[in-house]
Amino acid sequence: MYTPLHLAAIAASALENVEICATRQPFEVTPDFATGGATDSQGRHWIVKLPRHQVAGVALEAEAALAPGLIDAISHGQLSFDVVRPRAFTTVQGGGRAMVYREPYGKFAPIEEIDAHAARSIGRALGELHELDPQVYAAAGVPVYDARAWRDRIATELEEVSLTRKVPTALLARWDRWLEDDELWRINAVPVHGDLDEDHVLWANGQISAMVGFGEAHVGDPAEDFVWLANSLDDDLFDAVTESYAMVRQVGGDDYLLERITLHAEFALARWLLHGTRIGSRQIIDDAVAMLTELDHSVAADPQAYSGPRMRDGGAVAGEDFDSFPDPFPQEFDPAADPAAESFSEDAARDPVDETGLTDGR
Repeated sequence: MYTPLHLAAIAASALENVEICATRQPFEVTPDFATGGATDSQGRHWIVKLPRHQVAGVALEAEAALAPGLIDAISHGQLSFDVVRPRAFTTVQGGGRAMVYREPYGKFAPIEEIDAHAARSIGRALGELHELDPQVYAAAGVPVYDARAWRDRIATELEEVSLTRKVPTALLARWDRWLEDDELWRINAVPVHGDLDEDHVLWANGQISAMVGFGEAHVGDPAEDFVWLANSLDDDLFDAVTESYAMVRQVGGDDYLLERITLHAEFALARWLLHGTRIGSRQIIDDAVAMLTELDHSVAADPQAYSGPRMRDGGAVAGEDFDSFPDPFPQEFDPAADPAAESFSEDAARDPVDETGLTDGR
Protein backbone atom coordinates (compact mmCIF):
# COMPACT_ATOMS: atom_id res chain seq x y z
CA MET A 1 0.00 0.00 0.00
CA TYR A 2 0.99 3.63 -0.32
CA THR A 3 3.07 5.20 2.45
CA PRO A 4 4.30 8.76 3.09
CA LEU A 5 7.85 7.53 2.62
CA HIS A 6 7.46 6.09 -0.85
CA LEU A 7 5.43 9.12 -2.02
CA ALA A 8 8.31 11.31 -0.83
CA ALA A 9 10.62 8.99 -2.77
CA ILE A 10 8.60 9.67 -5.91
CA ALA A 11 9.10 13.40 -5.35
CA ALA A 12 12.84 12.84 -4.90
CA SER A 13 13.07 10.87 -8.14
CA ALA A 14 11.14 13.50 -10.11
CA LEU A 15 12.80 16.70 -8.89
CA GLU A 16 16.24 17.52 -10.21
CA ASN A 17 18.61 19.53 -8.02
CA VAL A 18 16.21 19.22 -5.08
CA GLU A 19 17.11 17.21 -1.99
CA ILE A 20 14.03 15.74 -0.34
CA CYS A 21 14.85 15.15 3.32
CA ALA A 22 11.58 14.44 5.16
CA THR A 23 7.93 13.53 4.79
CA ARG A 24 5.20 15.86 6.01
CA GLN A 25 1.45 16.32 5.88
CA PRO A 26 -0.74 16.01 3.96
CA PHE A 27 -0.95 12.28 3.42
CA GLU A 28 -4.20 10.97 1.98
CA VAL A 29 -5.37 7.98 -0.02
CA THR A 30 -8.71 8.26 -1.82
CA PRO A 31 -10.30 6.07 -4.49
CA ASP A 32 -8.62 8.25 -7.13
CA PHE A 33 -5.31 9.54 -5.78
CA ALA A 34 -2.55 8.96 -3.27
CA THR A 35 -1.25 12.33 -2.10
CA GLY A 36 1.74 13.01 0.11
CA GLY A 37 3.82 15.92 1.34
CA ALA A 38 7.59 16.28 1.56
CA THR A 39 10.14 18.86 2.70
CA ASP A 40 13.42 19.61 0.95
CA SER A 41 16.76 20.67 2.40
CA GLN A 42 15.84 24.34 1.97
CA GLY A 43 12.64 23.96 3.96
CA ARG A 44 10.34 24.14 0.94
CA HIS A 45 7.15 22.10 0.98
CA TRP A 46 6.24 19.82 -1.93
CA ILE A 47 3.19 17.73 -2.83
CA VAL A 48 3.22 14.55 -4.90
CA LYS A 49 -0.08 13.43 -6.40
CA LEU A 50 -0.30 9.89 -7.77
CA PRO A 51 -3.30 8.62 -9.79
CA ARG A 52 -4.55 5.20 -8.74
CA HIS A 53 -6.33 4.28 -11.96
CA GLN A 54 -6.58 5.42 -15.56
CA VAL A 55 -9.58 7.73 -15.10
CA ALA A 56 -7.72 9.59 -12.33
CA GLY A 57 -4.66 9.75 -14.56
CA VAL A 58 -6.65 11.51 -17.26
CA ALA A 59 -7.96 14.02 -14.71
CA LEU A 60 -4.44 14.72 -13.44
CA GLU A 61 -3.19 15.34 -16.98
CA ALA A 62 -6.11 17.72 -17.57
CA GLU A 63 -5.24 19.72 -14.46
CA ALA A 64 -1.61 19.91 -15.56
CA ALA A 65 -2.57 21.03 -19.07
CA LEU A 66 -4.84 23.77 -17.74
CA ALA A 67 -2.33 25.10 -15.19
CA PRO A 68 -0.32 27.36 -17.57
CA GLY A 69 -3.45 29.18 -18.74
CA LEU A 70 -4.68 29.70 -15.19
CA ILE A 71 -1.25 30.89 -14.05
CA ASP A 72 -1.20 33.37 -16.93
CA ALA A 73 -4.64 34.63 -15.86
CA ILE A 74 -3.27 35.13 -12.34
CA SER A 75 -0.32 37.12 -13.67
CA HIS A 76 -2.74 39.40 -15.57
CA GLY A 77 -4.88 40.02 -12.49
CA GLN A 78 -7.86 38.02 -13.73
CA LEU A 79 -7.75 35.55 -10.83
CA SER A 80 -7.07 36.59 -7.25
CA PHE A 81 -6.29 33.06 -6.02
CA ASP A 82 -3.44 30.67 -6.78
CA VAL A 83 -3.62 27.25 -8.44
CA VAL A 84 -1.41 24.16 -8.63
CA ARG A 85 1.85 24.96 -10.41
CA PRO A 86 3.27 21.66 -11.72
CA ARG A 87 7.04 21.38 -11.31
CA ALA A 88 7.83 17.80 -12.36
CA PHE A 89 6.32 14.53 -13.52
CA THR A 90 7.50 10.97 -13.23
CA THR A 91 6.17 7.72 -14.65
CA VAL A 92 5.34 5.25 -11.92
CA GLN A 93 5.26 1.48 -11.94
CA GLY A 94 1.94 0.22 -13.24
CA GLY A 95 1.55 3.13 -15.68
CA GLY A 96 0.50 6.74 -15.46
CA ARG A 97 2.36 9.81 -14.24
CA ALA A 98 2.66 11.33 -10.81
CA MET A 99 2.76 15.12 -10.54
CA VAL A 100 4.98 17.04 -8.12
CA TYR A 101 4.34 20.69 -7.23
CA ARG A 102 5.09 23.25 -4.55
CA GLU A 103 2.44 23.22 -1.84
CA PRO A 104 0.04 26.14 -2.45
CA TYR A 105 -0.22 28.76 0.25
CA GLY A 106 -3.09 28.39 2.68
CA LYS A 107 -4.95 25.76 4.65
CA PHE A 108 -7.98 23.62 3.97
CA ALA A 109 -10.94 24.33 6.25
CA PRO A 110 -14.27 22.60 6.91
CA ILE A 111 -17.34 24.24 5.45
CA GLU A 112 -18.63 24.87 8.99
CA GLU A 113 -15.91 27.52 9.45
CA ILE A 114 -17.13 29.67 6.56
CA ASP A 115 -18.54 33.01 7.71
CA ALA A 116 -20.03 35.90 5.73
CA HIS A 117 -16.60 37.31 4.88
CA ALA A 118 -15.42 33.94 3.57
CA ALA A 119 -18.69 33.41 1.70
CA ARG A 120 -18.18 36.66 -0.17
CA SER A 121 -14.64 35.55 -1.00
CA ILE A 122 -15.99 32.33 -2.55
CA GLY A 123 -18.49 34.33 -4.59
CA ARG A 124 -15.75 36.62 -5.91
CA ALA A 125 -13.48 33.69 -6.76
CA LEU A 126 -16.23 31.87 -8.65
CA GLY A 127 -17.16 35.08 -10.46
CA GLU A 128 -13.54 35.54 -11.56
CA LEU A 129 -13.27 31.95 -12.73
CA HIS A 130 -16.55 32.11 -14.65
CA GLU A 131 -15.47 35.39 -16.26
CA LEU A 132 -12.37 33.83 -17.79
CA ASP A 133 -12.21 33.65 -21.55
CA PRO A 134 -13.32 30.10 -22.49
CA GLN A 135 -10.38 30.04 -24.89
CA VAL A 136 -8.11 29.53 -21.85
CA TYR A 137 -9.81 26.18 -21.34
CA ALA A 138 -10.02 25.37 -25.04
CA ALA A 139 -6.29 25.95 -25.47
CA ALA A 140 -5.60 23.41 -22.71
CA GLY A 141 -7.67 20.77 -24.47
CA VAL A 142 -10.23 20.36 -21.68
CA PRO A 143 -13.85 19.82 -22.74
CA VAL A 144 -15.75 22.85 -24.06
CA TYR A 145 -19.55 22.66 -24.20
CA ASP A 146 -22.15 25.16 -25.24
CA ALA A 147 -25.57 24.95 -23.59
CA ARG A 148 -26.88 22.42 -26.10
CA ALA A 149 -23.81 20.19 -25.97
CA TRP A 150 -23.72 20.21 -22.17
CA ARG A 151 -27.37 19.27 -22.02
CA ASP A 152 -26.72 16.47 -24.51
CA ARG A 153 -23.85 15.19 -22.39
CA ILE A 154 -26.09 14.94 -19.33
CA ALA A 155 -28.67 13.12 -21.46
CA THR A 156 -25.98 10.64 -22.54
CA GLU A 157 -24.90 10.13 -18.95
CA LEU A 158 -28.54 9.62 -17.98
CA GLU A 159 -28.78 6.82 -20.54
CA GLU A 160 -25.60 5.27 -19.15
CA VAL A 161 -26.95 5.53 -15.62
CA SER A 162 -30.20 3.84 -16.61
CA LEU A 163 -28.24 0.90 -18.06
CA THR A 164 -26.77 0.16 -14.65
CA ARG A 165 -30.30 -0.72 -13.47
CA LYS A 166 -29.32 0.56 -10.03
CA VAL A 167 -31.21 3.89 -10.05
CA PRO A 168 -34.88 4.18 -9.04
CA THR A 169 -37.08 4.72 -12.09
CA ALA A 170 -38.78 7.72 -10.47
CA LEU A 171 -35.43 9.56 -10.34
CA LEU A 172 -34.64 8.68 -13.95
CA ALA A 173 -38.01 10.04 -15.06
CA ARG A 174 -37.56 13.17 -12.94
CA TRP A 175 -34.16 13.98 -14.47
CA ASP A 176 -35.48 13.28 -17.94
CA ARG A 177 -38.28 15.82 -17.43
CA TRP A 178 -35.77 18.45 -16.34
CA LEU A 179 -33.62 17.80 -19.38
CA GLU A 180 -36.64 18.26 -21.64
CA ASP A 181 -37.33 21.77 -20.26
CA ASP A 182 -35.89 24.08 -22.93
CA GLU A 183 -36.38 27.20 -20.83
CA LEU A 184 -34.26 25.80 -18.02
CA TRP A 185 -31.24 25.39 -20.31
CA ARG A 186 -30.98 28.86 -21.78
CA ILE A 187 -27.56 29.46 -20.27
CA ASN A 188 -24.25 30.99 -21.19
CA ALA A 189 -21.57 28.33 -20.80
CA VAL A 190 -18.55 29.45 -18.76
CA PRO A 191 -15.25 27.96 -17.51
CA VAL A 192 -16.11 25.95 -14.39
CA HIS A 193 -14.04 24.09 -11.82
CA GLY A 194 -16.33 21.08 -12.12
CA ASP A 195 -15.49 19.39 -8.80
CA LEU A 196 -15.59 22.12 -6.18
CA ASP A 197 -15.73 21.18 -2.51
CA GLU A 198 -13.91 21.97 0.72
CA ASP A 199 -11.01 19.68 -0.26
CA HIS A 200 -10.23 21.89 -3.26
CA VAL A 201 -10.20 25.33 -1.60
CA LEU A 202 -7.38 26.72 0.53
CA TRP A 203 -7.77 29.69 2.85
CA ALA A 204 -5.58 32.39 4.34
CA ASN A 205 -6.78 35.33 6.45
CA GLY A 206 -10.42 34.55 5.69
CA GLN A 207 -9.87 34.70 1.91
CA ILE A 208 -9.49 32.01 -0.71
CA SER A 209 -5.75 31.71 -1.29
CA ALA A 210 -5.79 28.84 -3.78
CA MET A 211 -8.15 26.60 -5.71
CA VAL A 212 -6.93 23.11 -6.67
CA GLY A 213 -8.29 19.90 -8.18
CA PHE A 214 -9.12 21.16 -11.66
CA GLY A 215 -9.13 17.65 -13.13
CA GLU A 216 -12.84 17.89 -14.03
CA ALA A 217 -12.64 21.46 -15.38
CA HIS A 218 -14.61 22.26 -18.52
CA VAL A 219 -16.69 24.97 -20.11
CA GLY A 220 -20.25 24.31 -19.03
CA ASP A 221 -23.07 25.29 -16.68
CA PRO A 222 -22.07 27.77 -13.93
CA ALA A 223 -24.59 26.10 -11.61
CA GLU A 224 -22.26 23.12 -11.21
CA ASP A 225 -19.80 25.07 -9.06
CA PHE A 226 -22.50 26.06 -6.54
CA VAL A 227 -23.71 22.57 -5.62
CA TRP A 228 -21.33 22.07 -2.69
CA LEU A 229 -22.14 25.50 -1.30
CA ALA A 230 -25.90 25.20 -1.74
CA ASN A 231 -25.90 21.89 0.11
CA SER A 232 -23.67 23.11 2.93
CA LEU A 233 -24.39 26.77 3.75
CA ASP A 234 -27.42 28.30 5.39
CA ASP A 235 -29.55 30.69 3.35
CA ASP A 236 -27.86 33.88 4.53
CA LEU A 237 -24.35 32.64 3.73
CA PHE A 238 -25.41 31.22 0.39
CA ASP A 239 -27.04 34.55 -0.46
CA ALA A 240 -23.73 36.23 0.40
CA VAL A 241 -22.00 33.92 -2.09
CA THR A 242 -24.41 34.61 -4.94
CA GLU A 243 -24.54 38.37 -4.30
CA SER A 244 -20.75 38.66 -4.37
CA TYR A 245 -20.67 36.45 -7.44
CA ALA A 246 -23.19 38.64 -9.29
CA MET A 247 -21.18 41.79 -8.52
CA VAL A 248 -18.06 40.29 -10.13
CA ARG A 249 -19.81 38.95 -13.19
CA GLN A 250 -21.93 42.03 -13.89
CA VAL A 251 -24.34 40.02 -16.03
CA GLY A 252 -28.08 39.68 -15.94
CA GLY A 253 -29.70 37.33 -13.46
CA ASP A 254 -29.93 33.61 -14.15
CA ASP A 255 -33.60 32.90 -13.54
CA TYR A 256 -33.12 29.16 -13.17
CA LEU A 257 -29.71 28.93 -11.49
CA LEU A 258 -31.16 27.45 -8.30
CA GLU A 259 -33.19 24.88 -10.16
CA ARG A 260 -30.16 23.70 -12.11
CA ILE A 261 -28.19 23.55 -8.86
CA THR A 262 -30.90 21.17 -7.63
CA LEU A 263 -30.50 19.06 -10.76
CA HIS A 264 -26.72 18.93 -10.50
CA ALA A 265 -26.87 18.12 -6.76
CA GLU A 266 -29.08 15.13 -7.42
CA PHE A 267 -27.31 14.00 -10.56
CA ALA A 268 -23.95 14.11 -8.73
CA LEU A 269 -25.08 10.92 -7.01
CA ALA A 270 -25.64 9.28 -10.39
CA ARG A 271 -22.21 10.41 -11.54
CA TRP A 272 -20.69 8.91 -8.39
CA LEU A 273 -22.35 5.61 -9.36
CA LEU A 274 -20.91 5.86 -12.88
CA HIS A 275 -17.46 6.61 -11.48
CA GLY A 276 -17.59 3.52 -9.29
CA THR A 277 -18.72 1.45 -12.26
CA ARG A 278 -15.93 2.75 -14.49
CA ILE A 279 -13.14 2.03 -12.02
CA GLY A 280 -14.68 -1.20 -10.74
CA SER A 281 -15.11 -0.04 -7.13
CA ARG A 282 -17.78 -2.02 -5.29
CA GLN A 283 -17.51 0.31 -2.30
CA ILE A 284 -18.28 3.41 -4.39
CA ILE A 285 -21.13 1.64 -6.20
CA ASP A 286 -22.74 0.56 -2.94
CA ASP A 287 -22.27 4.05 -1.48
CA ALA A 288 -23.90 5.68 -4.51
CA VAL A 289 -26.82 3.23 -4.56
CA ALA A 290 -27.51 3.91 -0.88
CA MET A 291 -27.56 7.69 -1.42
CA LEU A 292 -29.74 7.38 -4.54
CA THR A 293 -32.20 5.24 -2.58
CA GLU A 294 -32.28 7.85 0.17
CA LEU A 295 -32.92 10.60 -2.38
CA ASP A 296 -35.73 8.59 -3.98
CA HIS A 297 -37.41 8.11 -0.61
CA SER A 298 -37.05 11.80 0.23
CA VAL A 299 -38.56 12.89 -3.08
CA ALA A 300 -41.45 10.47 -2.67
CA ALA A 301 -42.11 11.67 0.89
CA ASP A 302 -42.08 15.39 0.04
CA PRO A 303 -42.15 16.06 -3.73
CA GLN A 304 -42.63 19.82 -3.35
CA ALA A 305 -39.37 20.16 -1.41
CA TYR A 306 -37.57 18.75 -4.43
CA SER A 307 -39.53 20.33 -7.25
CA GLY A 308 -37.23 23.31 -7.76
CA PRO A 309 -38.19 27.00 -7.59
CA ARG A 310 -39.77 27.30 -11.02
CA MET A 311 -41.94 24.21 -10.64
CA ARG A 312 -43.17 25.39 -7.26
CA ASP A 313 -43.76 29.07 -7.80
CA GLY A 314 -43.70 29.66 -11.54
CA GLY A 315 -40.45 31.59 -11.29
CA ALA A 316 -37.06 31.63 -9.63
CA VAL A 317 -36.95 32.44 -5.93
CA ALA A 318 -34.18 33.25 -3.51
CA GLY A 319 -33.55 31.27 -0.36
CA GLU A 320 -34.16 27.79 -1.76
CA ASP A 321 -33.84 25.34 1.14
CA PHE A 322 -31.16 22.81 0.23
CA ASP A 323 -30.72 21.42 3.74
CA SER A 324 -32.88 18.36 3.02
CA PHE A 325 -30.78 17.16 0.10
CA PRO A 326 -28.50 14.17 0.60
CA ASP A 327 -24.83 15.14 0.51
CA PRO A 328 -23.71 14.49 -3.11
CA PHE A 329 -20.10 14.05 -2.09
CA PRO A 330 -18.78 10.65 -1.03
CA GLN A 331 -18.37 9.44 2.49
CA GLU A 332 -15.01 8.70 4.11
CA PHE A 333 -13.18 6.18 1.96
CA ASP A 334 -11.35 3.16 3.32
CA PRO A 335 -8.75 2.13 0.70
CA ALA A 336 -8.07 -1.15 2.47
CA ALA A 337 -11.72 -2.13 1.94
CA ASP A 338 -11.66 -1.58 -1.81
CA PRO A 339 -8.79 -3.29 -3.65
CA ALA A 340 -10.62 -2.75 -6.96
CA ALA A 341 -9.66 0.92 -6.85
CA GLU A 342 -5.94 0.24 -6.66
CA SER A 343 -3.82 1.42 -9.57
CA PHE A 344 -3.29 0.83 -13.26
CA SER A 345 -2.21 -2.78 -12.81
CA GLU A 346 -2.48 -5.56 -10.28
CA ASP A 347 1.09 -5.04 -9.05
CA ALA A 348 0.64 -1.30 -8.42
CA ALA A 349 0.04 -1.86 -4.72
CA ARG A 350 3.78 -2.36 -4.43
CA ASP A 351 5.98 0.68 -4.07
CA PRO A 352 6.43 2.37 -7.47
CA VAL A 353 9.98 3.37 -6.57
CA ASP A 354 12.57 2.28 -4.09
CA GLU A 355 11.98 4.14 -0.83
CA THR A 356 15.46 5.59 -0.92
CA GLY A 357 14.15 7.83 -3.72
CA LEU A 358 17.19 7.05 -5.85
CA THR A 359 15.56 4.97 -8.57
CA ASP A 360 14.67 6.04 -12.06
CA GLY A 361 11.66 8.11 -13.00
CA ARG A 362 13.05 11.33 -14.42
